[in-house]
Amino acid sequence: MESPSYSVLIIEDEYPARMLMMDYVMNCPELKLAGIAESGDKANALLSEKTFDIVFMDINLPVINGMDILRTHHTKSSFFIITTAYSEHAVEAFDLDATDYLLKPFSFERFKKSVEKALRFHQEVKPTQTSGSDTEIHLKIQSDSAVFLIPYPDIQFISANNKSCVIHTTQKDYETPKLLKEIEEKLPSGQFIRIHKGFIINLSYVASMRYDKGGSYTIQLKNEDETTLPVGRSYAQALREALKL
Repeated sequence: MESPSYSVLIIEDEYPARMLMMDYVMNCPELKLAGIAESGDKANALLSEKTFDIVFMDINLPVINGMDILRTHHTKSSFFIITTAYSEHAVEAFDLDATDYLLKPFSFERFKKSVEKALRFHQEVKPTQTSGSDTEIHLKIQSDSAVFLIPYPDIQFISANNKSCVIHTTQKDYETPKLLKEIEEKLPSGQFIRIHKGFIINLSYVASMRYDKGGSYTIQLKNEDETTLPVGRSYAQALREALKL
């Protein structure tokens, strides 16, 4: 069975950087170079004509800069990866749903990590788009002066920590200066549920729900720590219904 290939557009005005990007793409068998733009106006025209799976884009471009292109086209299904020597646009780029932000010069290994991230998001969003539901596939948070895009399937649970929250994932924990209610509003309701004033869980990680003496419940998660969390009485019925208990 032939492996799928993903179309790539390179937007880069500098010849050496453009040649390097072409070489990187051609050394990834899963990628297919489908377009090259040397200026912002040409990139804008190509993006208006067709859809690319991944777009590698510089910011300082002739005629139209990369950030203006991203502002125009970020709602499309393409995954944009910014390639630039300047870090000051990173927060806005992630706010516009850029998949990654590569600071020049970057290695082939770093390039590959970006490709893997984009392809993982691509695979996760395909069934979501088919079903016609929300196409968001990750939670965007700020933590330790950086912006992170955390895929929903990686989030095990979220806990309140005074005026911040901790996102507990399969890889690590991220603390973000947001209230639990603010995070809750961003999550897909069919996948996540509030079980306590201090906890939100990913239903996919629930291993068991136990009734304790005194009318309280606890749940155990399917994670390495076998985390046990309390269930608030006012949330118990909704959780039972979500778990079809």
